Amino acid sequence: MLNQTSSTNNSDMQSGLPGNMLKIFAAMTMLLDHAALTVVYVLLEKHPDYWKLVTSTESTTEQLNAIPADYMNLFTIYTILRLVGRIAFPIFCFLIYEGFVHTSDVKRYLTRLGILALVSELPFNLIVSRVNTGKSALFYPQLQNTVLALFLALLMLTVMKRMEAAEITPKATIKQFIGQLVCLLVFAVVAILCRVDYSYLGILAIGAFYLFRNSKKLQIICGAVLFLSSNIAALFAFIPTAQFLLKDIIDSARRRAD
Repeated sequence: MLNQTSSTNNSDMQSGLPGNMLKIFAAMTMLLDHAALTVVYVLLEKHPDYWKLVTSTESTTEQLNAIPADYMNLFTIYTILRLVGRIAFPIFCFLIYEGFVHTSDVKRYLTRLGILALVSELPFNLIVSRVNTGKSALFYPQLQNTVLALFLALLMLTVMKRMEAAEITPKATIKQFIGQLVCLLVFAVVAILCRVDYSYLGILAIGAFYLFRNSKKLQIICGAVLFLSSNIAALFAFIPTAQFLLKDIIDSARRRAD
């Protein structure tokens, strides 16, 4: 659902192994993150005093040393799983961009992603509110689910595509780029106001993937720089993404070497 492609396009993303592996890799890292937020966190929250100490920046070394080793090991597992989970979102951003470029039905793509965003909101609220406040809540306006961010980005791409000029002239190209850039900034503000997970980063990343679709290297650089401000672990997402984007170049180099 997050990545929808046409049946006639010759892109690797629709039928080739590299594209499928990218989807599977993103799904696996997302599941590890969810496992940390559900299974592992449930075990950690049984000792709220320890949890407050390990998550506080004001805890002293003596206080941390007093925490049982088993709890610290479990917290280490939780931290590692959350870090691995940070890899998923940048890849899903790229999949949304690829899906938009290759889909044969944008309206259907938007509808399905919108439904997924609505369905995801309740479990997201229950889990995130419990982690952040200690109590599960059906309504948690402080943060909205990640799929909503992806839906807003897909809607933005639809608007940006409609702005594309019918004729390719220097003046028309400049006017188109400025218009699309303004659209990008508007949707970034909307993402901030909606308080979606990752704030404006998903919007900017997906917008950059689209604006620089003719330069795979710029896509990688822009995406990596944007997510570097969020979490350094997210940079690892661009290793498999870069391998997919640069597959044609790599294959060509290998053929020349042979």
